[in-house]
Amino acid sequence: MVVAGGFLIGAVLFAQVAQPLHRVFDPLQVDRFVSIKQLFSARGHKGVPARVPDLAITTIEGKQFTLRDLAGRNRLVVFNFWASWCRPCTEEMPHFEKVHKAYQNKRVAFLGIAVKDSASAVRNFVDQNKITYEIALDDQDKITSAVGGVKVLPTTIFIDNRNNIVKIHTGYLAQRNLEESLKDLLSNRANGNKLGL
Repeated sequence: MVVAGGFLIGAVLFAQVAQPLHRVFDPLQVDRFVSIKQLFSARGHKGVPARVPDLAITTIEGKQFTLRDLAGRNRLVVFNFWASWCRPCTEEMPHFEKVHKAYQNKRVAFLGIAVKDSASAVRNFVDQNKITYEIALDDQDKITSAVGGVKVLPTTIFIDNRNNIVKIHTGYLAQRNLEESLKDLLSNRANGNKLGL
């Protein structure tokens, strides 16, 4: 593990240093998915709330809305905490963009939340990679604080339409794993949870 900007970024030194990070950190080899029932329950894990309080969110384009608005219009909200200097983050975001487009008509909203980053770096990355889902810069740590803090980048949090945290993934998230998780959550079967969907 390497500490950078106060965050842990997965880094293991192998002989094949040059191989892509998504191969070094294969999500299929280490299951980083957890449910509220398993590990990140507010009752069983200090600091992680079962429900996210309503938040006022402003995107880098100046659009303003609340989490209640966003969650109320959708069946599921996906928070992805990232930074432009975090290689696993920037490698997974084009895949998030593909899934975002595929699930637009299924009432799934994506929100990329940049942390410990500059507005110019965030804008440049979003523009260069043609990311179309909403992006916010959490320069005052209001959003990260509301979810109990984020120490690992990237981190993806799934929130139902009642603001309940229903699943958390830390580290690189492969497209197939993201799609499988969304299918499970939307079919209301994930880990036997009764989601507000």
